[in-house]
Amino acid sequence: MFFIISKILYFAITPIVWLVAALTWAFFTKQAHKRKKIIGITLIILYICSNSCIVDECIRAYETPPTHIDSLTQVYDYGIVLGGFNTYDVQYDRLHFNKAGDRLWQTLLLYKQGKIKKILISGGEAKLFPEGYTESETTRDFLIQLGIPLQDIRIENTSKNTYENAQNTAHILSQETVSCILITSAIHMPRAYATFTKAGIQCYPYSTDCLSGNRKFAFDHCLLPDMQALENIRVLIREIIGYATYWVLCYL
Repeated sequence: MFFIISKILYFAITPIVWLVAALTWAFFTKQAHKRKKIIGITLIILYICSNSCIVDECIRAYETPPTHIDSLTQVYDYGIVLGGFNTYDVQYDRLHFNKAGDRLWQTLLLYKQGKIKKILISGGEAKLFPEGYTESETTRDFLIQLGIPLQDIRIENTSKNTYENAQNTAHILSQETVSCILITSAIHMPRAYATFTKAGIQCYPYSTDCLSGNRKFAFDHCLLPDMQALENIRVLIREIIGYATYWVLCYL
């Protein structure tokens, strides 16, 4: 039930949904002055949420900064990479990576440079309507095709959210004394790291695919609306609400 509610909530918090709802309200409002006020406020909010400079600063304050790979002074037993970075095309037997795919590429780099001994992929079917495969299994098969030995890959394939990622991974590693690096997106790291720590997994946070990027003051970045900023603010709102929800539920 929590999984279903979270999916509905993530849809409801999308800024575009708010804006459409506000404009619909304005359309059906009979009072002209009230309609103008609603439209005016809506346009102001739209501009703020689509301003890359403002959105980047908000995200920068929340994200866990990345770590330079050369600063890792020890070899870790496991690199735990969290799912949510690809989909599987059944027709062509091919993985399609989204922008969070950097999670996997950074994991591969850590492995190839000898910073981690093994890769643990955590991720099941995080969809409302199951499609018959899990992300961890398809990713494992992909890594094997790249030449990663099967004995260096472990999977956790039943989790649907970050809390289950942590609990199920803790169960897998419960009989071992290991050192771990947690690998996930910078915007997701605050919630993921706190949840894994609460589950008893001592790990080093290794952030990937930062949304904020380097601070800049170009004209278009600071003043012109950008659709990508709308998507980024949606992700930020989702993570803040997710963190607050996990705190209330004592998941972290």
